[in-house]
Amino acid sequence: MEGKNILENELNYDAHNTLGEQDGEIVLNDSYSLIDDRDSLDKGSDVNRKEEVRRQRREKEIRNLKASKAYKFISTVTTLADKYFLDALLGLVPSVGDLVSSIFGLPFIYVTLFKVKSIPLTLAVIYNYLVDILLGSIPFFIGDAIDFFSKAHVKNLDLITHYVEGDKKTIRQVRSKALLTAFLIIILSVIIYFVFRLLIGVTEWTWTLLIDMFKWLIGLF
Repeated sequence: MEGKNILENELNYDAHNTLGEQDGEIVLNDSYSLIDDRDSLDKGSDVNRKEEVRRQRREKEIRNLKASKAYKFISTVTTLADKYFLDALLGLVPSVGDLVSSIFGLPFIYVTLFKVKSIPLTLAVIYNYLVDILLGSIPFFIGDAIDFFSKAHVKNLDLITHYVEGDKKTIRQVRSKALLTAFLIIILSVIIYFVFRLLIGVTEWTWTLLIDMFKWLIGLF
């Protein structure tokens, strides 16, 4: 009987130790889990802090750009050239009017290239101006009429503003079409070159014809 009690005590002791070890493992595993949770929270906090810093830096860059003289200047150019139709009025001058009005686009290219520092955006702005020049060169006052409705400066100012403000759709379109835009710029430049050579030749011939007719009329008297 006594031997039986001793055996039961030993079994109970072993069972108690086994449970104790298992409990210890459970407590140990729980402590590791808590540490992992804290690490995850710390990492999440670091990511959030970094994102907040980037967001604040981005907002500061946007404010600085919009407060810069260059941005204010292109805003003024947009108002004068498109909203008050100065660009369209210059386009009424034969042959050279569209080239002179295209000078208004240089400040926009400066902003995109040196302020925003984006080559894809610069290409997009140049492309818009080349399209505007080509449309404005259509003879018989058709191009002049188009100039009153084709507002390249407004389009480019909106493009720059949306790009700088981080509009994902605008950024994606500008960057994804950069290579195609560069190719189209080359094609348009060649077309515009030959179109203006033709227009200049036609203008010279027209003026020569008018002068000869005027001389002939004077000769009648």
